Amino acid sequence: MQKNELYLEVSDAPNLKVLRVFDTSYYCTDDTITNYLIEVLPVNKEKWVTFHVQKNFSLSMNSSSLGYRRVTEITQLRDLPDGIYEFKQSYKPNIDTVVHYYHLRVTELRHKLKIQWDNLIDDTCKISREEFHVQREKLREIEEYITAAKYKIEECNEKKQGKELYEWAIKLLEIYSNECQC
Repeated sequence: MQKNELYLEVSDAPNLKVLRVFDTSYYCTDDTITNYLIEVLPVNKEKWVTFHVQKNFSLSMNSSSLGYRRVTEITQLRDLPDGIYEFKQSYKPNIDTVVHYYHLRVTELRHKLKIQWDNLIDDTCKISREEFHVQREKLREIEEYITAAKYKIEECNEKKQGKELYEWAIKLLEIYSNECQC
């Protein structure tokens, strides 16, 4: 007998206000899925937020739906914070089918990094070729720390080590931004 295999994918789209989650599960054709839940523990929150979904779901979450601040108009939405989001995916009997995931959101950090890349590439810095290469390597190093942090958290489930790498990437970007001659 085949069993359903639950998987979800979190989009890394650069939208600061939205977090999208997609169903990438394998379902047996004859099984009926009931009480299908996605539970989310947002950054800096202690209470899980529950969403009722169907097979092959695509779920978009924002600051209002995740409980940061309830709004009535889309223009009032806040940017979602970067950090570790936890997800639980399950269906009835939920206690026996739950799968737990971690996602490190780095949208704001990557946005700030992109600004530094744009400044370096668009030649506003007016620096020598050698200095350009030095600055480029610093930005690449920051990208590598971000990638390593995501890997540690999302693939290895090592939140502490991943958070340390993430915080180091933030510090390196702050140093770079303060030292940059652009």
